[in-house]
Amino acid sequence: MKEPLITLEDVDTLSIKTVREYYLKHVNKGIPKFLSMLCLEGIEVEYSEGMYIYTKCGRKIYDFTGGFSVLNLGHNHPRIMRARRRFNEKKQLEIWKTFLSPYLAALSRNVAAVSPGDLNYVFLCNSGAEANEGALKIAEKYQGTGKSKIIYTDLSFHGKTHATMSVSSCEPSRKYFKLLDNCVSVPYGDWQAFEQVIKKSLSENSVENDFIAIILEAVHAEGVVRPPAGYLQNVRRLCDEYNILMIVDEVLCGFGRTGKMFSFEHEDIIPDIVTVAKSLGGGKASVGAYIAREGIYNRAYGRLQDSMIHSSTFSGLGEECYTAIEAINVLVEEGLVKNSMDMGEYFLAKLNDLKDRHEGIVEDVRGVGLLLCIELRRPADRLVTLFEHLSTSIRDFSDGFLTGIIVSLMVHKYNILVTPGPHEKRVIMIIPPLIVNRREIDYFIASIDELFSMNTASMVKAYSSLKVRNMLS
Repeated sequence: MKEPLITLEDVDTLSIKTVREYYLKHVNKGIPKFLSMLCLEGIEVEYSEGMYIYTKCGRKIYDFTGGFSVLNLGHNHPRIMRARRRFNEKKQLEIWKTFLSPYLAALSRNVAAVSPGDLNYVFLCNSGAEANEGALKIAEKYQGTGKSKIIYTDLSFHGKTHATMSVSSCEPSRKYFKLLDNCVSVPYGDWQAFEQVIKKSLSENSVENDFIAIILEAVHAEGVVRPPAGYLQNVRRLCDEYNILMIVDEVLCGFGRTGKMFSFEHEDIIPDIVTVAKSLGGGKASVGAYIAREGIYNRAYGRLQDSMIHSSTFSGLGEECYTAIEAINVLVEEGLVKNSMDMGEYFLAKLNDLKDRHEGIVEDVRGVGLLLCIELRRPADRLVTLFEHLSTSIRDFSDGFLTGIIVSLMVHKYNILVTPGPHEKRVIMIIPPLIVNRREIDYFIASIDELFSMNTASMVKAYSSLKVRNMLS
C-alpha cells in the first residue's frame, strides 16, 4: 500500500484541513474551491436532525436546502433511524437475486399504491439518472425497433449519464460530450410546437411518426417554472393520438414536494412512465425507481425471455427497500404532503411581500408547495467589476456573484442554509424539508428581509470581510 489505511476511528477525528487536503488530492480540486467561494468550506458538521444541522462549534443551522429534495422528511427522522436499526439487528439478507424479496415486493406495492391510475409496475434502481435511463429504455422496448427518436424540452434536466444528458437542455457540460442521436428538442410549455414536430415527422415518413416518447418535467424544478394551464393535458392527448409515450420526471418534485404526491397531479393526468428518486429513500437510502403503466411494462418486459433485459446489481437491496417502505409511510401518516401545500402557500405569500419591499434586488419569486425560489436582478456593471477585484475565484460565475454573496451571508449572519440554482445563476432555491413550520418560515423571511435591506455594495463589503476572516482562520 502507498499509505496506511484510514480507520473509522480516524475518520471521527479528521480535521477540516485534512478533509480539504484529501478532496484536493483524491476527489476533485474544484469542489473545495466552489465551497470556499461560498465561505462554506470551513464549517465542521457535528450532527443533523429534523430541520437543523449542528456544527462542532455549537451553531444550529436551519437547512432550507433539504438536500435538494432528498430530505423531505428532514435529517435523520427517528422512524427512519429505527427502521434501519431494526433491519440490521435482524441480520437480514441484503442481496435477493436468487430468492423472492419481501422488501422489494412491499416497496414496489407501496409505490404503486400512492401512484394514480394503472401506474402499477415498479423498477427499483439507485438514482434519478438511472431511473430516467430505465424509463427511456422501457419506452424504446415497448415501441419496438421501428421508432428511433426521443423528444425533450428546451427547459429540462434529467441526469448526467450519456442518455439523460442528451435530453437535458440545461446541463452545460453537454458541450464536452458526444450526445445521442435522434433527440429532438421542443419548447417547454408549448404543446402546439410539440404537435408541429409530430406532424412534420408524419409528412416526412408518410406512414407513422418516428417518436418513441417525450420526456419532461411537470414542473421544471430549478427556477420553479410551471407550464401554462392545460399544457400537460394537451401533451397527454397528443401522446395518445400519435402513440408516443409520455415520461414525466418526478425525481425532485415527487413525494409531496409541490403539495401533491406527484407534481403532474396538479393537472390531473396520468403519464405512461414516471421517474422518482431523492426523497424516496427517506434521506438515508439511495433509491430511485421508474413506475410504468401495467400494459406498457407487460408488453415490454412481461415475457420470461424479456424479464431480465434491464437489471441492476443493487436494485432492491434489502435495507434500502426497508428504509423506503418506512419513508412512504411517514410521508402519508404525518400528513407531510398537505403540510407542503399549506406551508408552501404561506411561504410564497411572504416571499411576494418580500419582493414588493425589495424590488431593486428581487426580480421575481415563484413557488408551488415547498419548491420555491427567489430570482435576483442582475447587478450594475460597476459592482460586478468591484466584486471581481475582490475575489478572482468567482469570475467564472460572473452573472451569479450576488447569489453567492447572499448564500454566504445567510449562513454566516443568520445560520440559514440556502443554495444557488445549479444552472440558474441568479436563482436562490428554497427547498426545505416538508416538516417546516411557520415559525421557521418567519425566521427565514425576517433574516433575508434584513439582508436585502443592505445595499449591494454593503453586501459585497460584508462578504469581503467574511472571506478574509475565513482565509486567516
